[in-house]
Amino acid sequence: MKQRNVQQQNLVIEEEIRRSANYWRIKPLPSALVTVATDRGVDCTTCVFLDLDIDYPGMPSLSGLLLTNAGRFIEFEIDTDASHTKVESVDLWDDVTDRQNLSSHNRGTGLGKGALAMKVLREFNSDAGELPSATPSFKCNSA
Repeated sequence: MKQRNVQQQNLVIEEEIRRSANYWRIKPLPSALVTVATDRGVDCTTCVFLDLDIDYPGMPSLSGLLLTNAGRFIEFEIDTDASHTKVESVDLWDDVTDRQNLSSHNRGTGLGKGALAMKVLREFNSDAGELPSATPSFKCNSA
């Protein structure tokens, strides 16, 4: 099997991010997730979902990672009813931006995954006529 160069590796990761983000832009999000995000100042129509697990065994009903239009990475865990319409508890809603690799020059790997996610966010929102906000407008708190 041929080894990929840095640019090819970055393209593969970027495409994975784009595929996930696009999937959750097309597929309706669980209403409980939209409620929690909206209550915390996050607009689900302008953020990208990098990871969203629904009813994953051993985890809360909804868990994942999203990137807000303000460029903040939010990790979340939300327990809901079976239909994912009613929020039972928010176990985690935490800004994890400081833990993301936002570097554009990583030796041997090129762009960090966080930097690639930001690129996808900008593309999605420029296609939708949205520009990322300069300042975050969300509330974070760990449960």
